[in-house]
Amino acid sequence: MNVSILILLFCPLLAFAEWIETPARSSKGHLVPAPDYAPNFPRDHGSHPEYGIEWWYWVGHLQSADEQKTFGFQLTVFRIAGDAEKAEDRFDGVFGNQNLFLVHSALSDLESGEYLHLERVYREGWQARASSQTLNLSVGGIQAHLLSGEEGQRVVARYKEANRLELSFRPTKPLVPFGDRGLSRKGADPAAVSWYWSYTRLQAEGVLIRDGVEIPVKGTAWMDHEISSSQLGGGLEGWDWTCMQLDDGTEIKAYRLRTGKGESDPWSAVYWIDGEGRTERVYADGFSWEAEDSWTSPSTGLEYPTSVKVTAEHPVRGKQIFRLRPLLDGQEFTGNRSDNAYWEGACEVLNERGDRIGKAYLELAGYGGGLGARLN
Repeated sequence: MNVSILILLFCPLLAFAEWIETPARSSKGHLVPAPDYAPNFPRDHGSHPEYGIEWWYWVGHLQSADEQKTFGFQLTVFRIAGDAEKAEDRFDGVFGNQNLFLVHSALSDLESGEYLHLERVYREGWQARASSQTLNLSVGGIQAHLLSGEEGQRVVARYKEANRLELSFRPTKPLVPFGDRGLSRKGADPAAVSWYWSYTRLQAEGVLIRDGVEIPVKGTAWMDHEISSSQLGGGLEGWDWTCMQLDDGTEIKAYRLRTGKGESDPWSAVYWIDGEGRTERVYADGFSWEAEDSWTSPSTGLEYPTSVKVTAEHPVRGKQIFRLRPLLDGQEFTGNRSDNAYWEGACEVLNERGDRIGKAYLELAGYGGGLGARLN
């Protein structure tokens, strides 16, 4: 995401690179993800309430069974912890007094040009529940759980006016951990790390109920699960992030962490995921992120760099160029706070010659004001 969403790394290519020891707890008293952690699934697909912020995130591209309609979708559930000193008293009667849950649901109808999006906010309780033992979320309009006896997932999302998306996901590659020693770093602050696990290619199949009509759909998706207690380091205003699924069966995750001057933080990175789920990576000195065109929102007045050129030096294959082009301009998510708008939408990926080579989702966050103070 949104809400989506990243690397405590040892980087021999950078002069400043050295292992940064992580503290046990953040400045607010929440646990900080530790290095060399061996995740335990399915337990770690579930909630981690001792940590300050967490999200489950699905994006993807869908096509109707008759191949006449195409859609993009984004579904995110955020968990934001309350006072760490009261963590042992998480419930007060029926309603929780600790975790807040936010739901972001978006659907891009690429034929009609319509963009449906909805934000809901809940206090932990009967309207917002997340198991700590497995993937089992029920938060407002989004329900998600593991399919019995397999690695697949089932997700149902409700939009306004009875529009609904019901999807089953099955991974075609193993779960991918990002970062060094199991940690993904978001700046130089010692606590600015996360556990970051992704299914980079999921087969998606299900039904979209659109204006009372059931539309069978299928396609591909990407899923992130991230756990942190300090999402951005000091001096960072936001991020530009993309997940690409190329037609040759590989995926690419690329992001730049933006400083207050609009520059890329040294911990920005590009990852390549091969057909077996193995990763290669470079950091800020190994790639560039350039805006080639922009879109200005008629609603918020914010300008987003929605056409992007990423040039990266693959450790083996050398220079590679990827151009992202939005499939729909108006994919700005505006929630309950006007200063928290962001652009997240379906894109196509082109090579240097302009040939289409894949699909992507692009997230542009923090253009309405710095996110660091709100996330830390």
